[in-house]
Amino acid sequence: MPERNDYRITLTGGLPFDPRIPLIPLAIMLFGLACSIDLTFVSASISNDSNRMLDQLWFATDGQNGSGSYYYTSLIFHSIPGSLLFFLVFLFGTVHILIIFGRNAHPATLLLCLIVVLPVMFFLSRPAKETVLSPVTFILLGLLCLRLNGFVRVLAVAACYLVYAYFMREYFVIIVAAFLALMILAHVSWSLRSIFVAAALVGLSFAPTWLFETLQGTRDFINTLRFATQTVGAHSAFMNPLPPDSLGNFLINYGYAFLRLNLPVLFQLRMKEVFLLTVALTTLWLVWYGARAGGPKERACALLVLAHMMTLNLFEPDLGSYMRHLTSATIYLAPVLALLDRRLLDRAPSAPASAGLAAPQEARP
Repeated sequence: MPERNDYRITLTGGLPFDPRIPLIPLAIMLFGLACSIDLTFVSASISNDSNRMLDQLWFATDGQNGSGSYYYTSLIFHSIPGSLLFFLVFLFGTVHILIIFGRNAHPATLLLCLIVVLPVMFFLSRPAKETVLSPVTFILLGLLCLRLNGFVRVLAVAACYLVYAYFMREYFVIIVAAFLALMILAHVSWSLRSIFVAAALVGLSFAPTWLFETLQGTRDFINTLRFATQTVGAHSAFMNPLPPDSLGNFLINYGYAFLRLNLPVLFQLRMKEVFLLTVALTTLWLVWYGARAGGPKERACALLVLAHMMTLNLFEPDLGSYMRHLTSATIYLAPVLALLDRRLLDRAPSAPASAGLAAPQEARP
C-alpha cells in the first residue's frame, strides 16, 4: 500500500521541511502580540467591548447595581487578578487556534485554517464576552465530537447554550431554535423540507408586529444613536431598508442584512471589507462542505455554525460586531477542516515509480 504524501517541502540539500512547524507557533506568537499591544490602529471597535466592561466594572466596584451581559461579565473579570485574566485570554485564544489547526497537513487545508484563525487575532485578544463564551464552546465541541445521535446532539447544544443565554446573551435561545430546525431539515426529504419551510412562513405571516420589531428593531435603535453621535462602529453600520413591521419587510431586511454582512464589498471596497468577505465566504464554504460531505459529527458542527450566522444576520448592526460574534463559533469548523484534510491527503498521488514501472520490493529477511 503506497504511503500518503505528508506534504513536507524539500529544501536545498534534500532537507525536509514541514510548513506546520513555523506556521502554528507563528500564529500563537502573533496572537500573544495582539493581546499585548493596542490594536485601535487597526480598528477602533476592537477594544470597544473591553472599554464598555471597564465602565460596568466601575459600577460593580463602586457598589452600584447593574444588569445585562456586560455587567455580569465585568463581575467575573473583577474576581480574577489582572495578570491571570491576561493569561486566560491568551490561553483561550491559543486553544482556539490549536483546535482549528489540529493535525491538518495539506497546504489547502492549512490555508483555510489560517483564514479562519486570523479574526481570532483581533476579536479574541481582549477581555470580552467572548472570553466567557470560549470555555462553553470548548465543552460543546467536545460533546458534539462524541458518538451521539442527532437528538442527543441537539440536547447538548440546548443544555450549554440555554444556560449561557440565561446569564449572558438571550439571543442564544434563537441559535438553539435555528439549530434544531436545521437538524430536522437535514434529516428529512426535500419534499418535507419544502413543506416545513412553507408552514413556517405561513405561521410567521400571522406573527404580531412586535415580534419582527424585537428581532430586527435593535439594529435601527443602536445605529440611530451611532449616526447621531458618530460613535465606534458607525462607519460600517447600516439601517434596515424597511420598517420591520410585517413578514414581507422582515424578509427583505434579512436579505439586505445578509448581503451587507457577508458580501460587504458590494457596498464598500476597502481592505477591511475584503478581509471580512474572505472570512465569511470561507466560513460559508466550510459549512456547505461539512453539511454535504460530512458524517453526523461534521454535519452537526457545520449546522451549528450556520445557526449562528442565521441568528446574527437578524440584528447585527455593523461588520465588526458580526465578525466578532461569529469568530467564537468558528471553532466548530475544526471537525470539518479535519475531514477535508483527510480526504485531500487520501486523494494525493503516491510517489511516482521510475519509467512507469512499479518500484521493486525490498527483499525481506
